[in-house]
Amino acid sequence: MLHALESLERDGYEVTYVDVNENGVIDPADVEKAIRPDTILIAIMMANNEIGTIQPIAEIAAIGKQHGVTTFTDAVQAVGNTPVNVADLGVDMLSFSGHKIHAPKGIGVLYIRTGTRVRSLIDGGGQERGRRGGTENVAFAVGLAKALEIATARLPEMARVKAMRDRLMQGLLDKIPYSRVNGDTEKRLDGNLNIGFEFVEGESLLMWLDASGICASTGSACNSASLEPSHVLLSIGVPHERAHGSLRFTLSHENTEEDVDYILATLPAIVQRLRDMSPLYDSSMARIKD
Repeated sequence: MLHALESLERDGYEVTYVDVNENGVIDPADVEKAIRPDTILIAIMMANNEIGTIQPIAEIAAIGKQHGVTTFTDAVQAVGNTPVNVADLGVDMLSFSGHKIHAPKGIGVLYIRTGTRVRSLIDGGGQERGRRGGTENVAFAVGLAKALEIATARLPEMARVKAMRDRLMQGLLDKIPYSRVNGDTEKRLDGNLNIGFEFVEGESLLMWLDASGICASTGSACNSASLEPSHVLLSIGVPHERAHGSLRFTLSHENTEEDVDYILATLPAIVQRLRDMSPLYDSSMARIKD
């Protein structure tokens, strides 16, 4: 979404960015304060892809409606992981991508509430009610519809996923000193855990985890080519050094309690091994002892 907003700025639009709190949650009151007489759009992710924070979209959409401002939410991380109902949310537009719920790559959905005016994305034929020219990819659309049906039916399983996530979170906090969860511990996706470890580098952690058969990430796939710390973590006040030592684990219905046990048995030793090689860790521990 940030890249899209930067593109709008290059085209001459003025964009107001609303800050989040230390847990990555937006205060609807701050959104209302940011609305100007010429504001035309409120755009907010429903759930963050790195720290899993779920935003108060319904409250923000209600504010938008009061001021006559269109509200759009990017729900790509939310769909399939938490209940999403456009009527309950009250948004004017909502989008999500099929590949996040095991649909074919290259297909997505843009919900547009009746009466919301949207300029055509691609000119041409009259497909998609004149909003996007081009022949529809029916096979992918059917695949997405089936994937959405399956993902929706599995939502009750997220209670089990959340229980596994919570056990993993508490286990790592108990076993690894100088660790901290990034993001809100309650207002977050059930399968998301973003946790930071001081005195270690995330890239080194990933290599050791990969060698141990554990898949994790240091941020979003969109920024995997960058060695800079996550802008999401920096925006919630996480220091650069701790942001560099943060990992994201994503659990799903395919994970088991044995997976959690294996991570809890493996990761603490990896963190300690890397800290033992870190001069920063030695000096910090020496200062603490003094």
